[in-house]
Amino acid sequence: MDHSANRIFISYRRDDAAGYAGRLEEALERRLGRGSVFRDVLDIPPGENFVAAIRARLASAQAVLVLIGPRWAGGEAPGQRRIDEEDDFVRLEVAVALDSGARVVPVLLPGAEMPAEADLPLPLVPLARRHALSLSDAHWDADIGRLADAIGLPRQRSVWPWALGGAAVAASLIAAGWLKPWVPADPSSRLVGSWQAEVRYDWGAKHDERFEFKHHAGQLTGTATFLSYPRAIEKLEFDGSNLRFETLTQQSMGTQTREITHRYSAELHGQPPDEWLALRLQTIGSFDSNKPLEFEARRVPAAAAASVR
Repeated sequence: MDHSANRIFISYRRDDAAGYAGRLEEALERRLGRGSVFRDVLDIPPGENFVAAIRARLASAQAVLVLIGPRWAGGEAPGQRRIDEEDDFVRLEVAVALDSGARVVPVLLPGAEMPAEADLPLPLVPLARRHALSLSDAHWDADIGRLADAIGLPRQRSVWPWALGGAAVAASLIAAGWLKPWVPADPSSRLVGSWQAEVRYDWGAKHDERFEFKHHAGQLTGTATFLSYPRAIEKLEFDGSNLRFETLTQQSMGTQTREITHRYSAELHGQPPDEWLALRLQTIGSFDSNKPLEFEARRVPAAAAASVR
């Protein structure tokens, strides 16, 4: 797709807001169409220069959304944070965006506060003067609506009355036995929804981890929490019973930072509504040696999942 089609640019730090960035991209593309949102490495073809690609997308962006979570700065102490480094990609994105003609909107995620001017490197100081909006799980749809209005996006189309009438007629025919209900042939439909597991890590910490699977643009995608924070799912494969995917985080020790890969494999057991995922998690690239973890995730009832959102 032509770069000019990427009307919305999402800037975020992967180990801070990857899960929210994926959900936001999906919500915005439902309004604007597939390919209308640019989200870093997922949208850059192999072999293309990363910095040049970022500058090209920013040059044509209508709006730039800067997702700020609790770990957006990439560290705690000034001078030792990634945002203070001139070659930090998040810093580069935001600095170029502020110099462009695009509307730059800080978007605060749960647990985050708007950084003060004194807490920002000089090229990013103007960001602190921009009005920020918040995204929350509890009011996700309403927050997306406010964000879309703020950057001038069209509202979703209403459903025409005749379409609702057609659905009602179809339901009546199904009830009367004239029509058979449609059953999806895609085996991934079994996986769609929310799953939750209690995971005890090697160092003794215990977290309720959540896995969200959904269809987007004809593909199965989603998020998986690690230490209770959502991460975007990548390299997902599912054949109807066996599941594999990865998530990425970053780990820092002293002056070193590593990208950590979390490799999940799972088997889907049982029949609705008593299904569960037998999961195995292997962490690759960590400063510590991590043994594979095994645990079970149970499907979250639709009503309970909706209340959490």
